[in-house]
Amino acid sequence: MPVKPSSPTTNADAPASSAPNLSKKTKFWIGLSLAVVIPVILGVFCWLAYRALFPNNPRLIVNSIRLAGNSGYWSPADPDERQERMDRICSILQLHPGRTPLFSGRKEYDLAAMTAKLRTEIPELERADIRRVLPDQLIFELHERIPVANLGTGFYLDDDGVVLDQSAYYDVSGSLPALSCKPSAVRASGDGAPFQRGEVLSDVSIRTVLDFIRLTRLKFTDVRPKSFYIAQDFIQCDLLYKSDPGVFTIQIPLRVREELLREDIFGRLLPKLETAVRNHEDERCLDLRFKDRIVAKKRN
Repeated sequence: MPVKPSSPTTNADAPASSAPNLSKKTKFWIGLSLAVVIPVILGVFCWLAYRALFPNNPRLIVNSIRLAGNSGYWSPADPDERQERMDRICSILQLHPGRTPLFSGRKEYDLAAMTAKLRTEIPELERADIRRVLPDQLIFELHERIPVANLGTGFYLDDDGVVLDQSAYYDVSGSLPALSCKPSAVRASGDGAPFQRGEVLSDVSIRTVLDFIRLTRLKFTDVRPKSFYIAQDFIQCDLLYKSDPGVFTIQIPLRVREELLREDIFGRLLPKLETAVRNHEDERCLDLRFKDRIVAKKRN
């Protein structure tokens, strides 16, 4: 009998594949492991590359220090003065051009650490920004605090109540209102020692004086304070009004918020000053410590 030809083998009859049949759970953990391990490997590689290219690179050395965008004392036009300022920065930060690495693993050469050290050593600095410029330059932007009052005894005071050394500024003592008070009167500790450079006077009486100075400088420019005296229970201010040659003595409360002080100056003091000047009145001592009215007294 003729043999019936066999039918071709179908895929269903083919032997099973030798590839492992992984469960969904196993595939999940493999994927998760790769997702964690690969970034770690890349991170380590990038860190090693950074160390090789920057902190450990002997070619990246500070060779140039430049002052840019600075203000006041830190922006002299004279080249010798600019060099003097840069030498002072190098001395404070222990920077040695030609030897100090531009990038360093040492904490003291971190930009944030250098900025903090500058502001500690030079409290007259309000802001200090430092940046690196490849291949060998450090750029410093230093902005000084602006004196607004003359404390005497070699010190100024800025708008934040920071005590500033007069020697760090050009002489502007004649253009600033003088502020006289005992150190113990504006310190919580009651320490009667002379003022210390860089300390912050945060007493409310100092805040009232600084608010008065700022308001008259920015809002009420016809009023020019000449001096302030912080007494035991009030603040006394000698000021000039417009072009009048006479001095007015103003007494204000020790503790008054800026909003109320603004209302007192605008709503009560300025109209009284204008009337006194226009009518040539003899009352030159004005007391603002009483609500809704001013007590005017003749100067003795």
